[in-house]
Amino acid sequence: MTRALLLLAFAASAFAQVDPIQAAMDKKDYATAIKLLRPIADSGDPQAQSVLAEMYAAGEGTKKDLTQAIALWRQAANKNFAPAQYSLGLMYATGQGVKRDYVEAAKWIRFAADQNMPEAQRDIAQMFHSGQGVKRDYAAALDYFRRAAQKSVVEAQYMVGSMYAAGQGTKTDMNEAISWFRKAADAGLVDAQFNLGAIYLSGQGVAKNPTEALAWTRKAADKNHPQALMNLGLMYINGTGVAKDRGEALNWFRKANGQKVQGALDAIRAMAEDQYAPAQVEMGLAYENGRGVPKLLTEAISWYREAALQNNAAGQYNYGRMYSEGKGVLQSDAEAQQWFAKAAKQGHAQAKARLKR
Repeated sequence: MTRALLLLAFAASAFAQVDPIQAAMDKKDYATAIKLLRPIADSGDPQAQSVLAEMYAAGEGTKKDLTQAIALWRQAANKNFAPAQYSLGLMYATGQGVKRDYVEAAKWIRFAADQNMPEAQRDIAQMFHSGQGVKRDYAAALDYFRRAAQKSVVEAQYMVGSMYAAGQGTKTDMNEAISWFRKAADAGLVDAQFNLGAIYLSGQGVAKNPTEALAWTRKAADKNHPQALMNLGLMYINGTGVAKDRGEALNWFRKANGQKVQGALDAIRAMAEDQYAPAQVEMGLAYENGRGVPKLLTEAISWYREAALQNNAAGQYNYGRMYSEGKGVLQSDAEAQQWFAKAAKQGHAQAKARLKR
């Protein structure tokens, strides 16, 4: 719960100081806010204690003091104030101001979760899922994830979908998985978008749907999800849900290779060996710069030459550049100029610039 929400909670109380506190916060006059909050916190009000703790933790209006923050959160947590319980649990989980203790973290986070705090429900669910601070219990994890998911916590929606897909804490149910993935995907969670695309692409537990697969995979790829980049390239090369397009396929494989996705460079090599000149240029660049392969200038030159002989402007330019710079071959201005001229004739800007020089 944010400080803003905590301050709104004061509205239901009888404290006359609410308006001045909020006004000070709005002006970022934290020193004044602390002066106003201190007597309310000292009187035992858990909301004031929790807000004051956050300010000590952040060093706002005062010197940063995690010990003081934890003491205040503990006071409020012992009064069963959920936001303080959650914050105290996070401090134990991260080892800030206290020795890291996942058991203690799980205890306080669970107290907050049982008071229907959605972030706490998400986090205790993750602890049950991974067995961190508590005994691993997929059924309990699913229960808490579901509670948070029903409150629109996107990460929890994704995890509910994942657990239905994997059959963790429940029977495998791909329809349920898709339903929860879709909620998270509609909210913009990239992993959920990728999973939906992958499910529809493979037909895992549902009928294959190339149109849906393409739509969701593209959404994830547009956010640079590594495997989505790869899958979208495969869809273009195979014509799955879209017309075959080697240029588009190469574009996505190139991006996937930039993120070191397994199989991306192999896909580019397959296109190059199939005499697709732009892919040959890409292989040349890979060998020249050591991208996913050993740096081998002889290999780079070979691929550039293959592309150049197919009248590919980029291939001609790069092949000429190797001669111009004497990389892997004897330096030769005459040979370089010959290939720059061919590329320039096709409108290659860098080749034109090299000719002018």
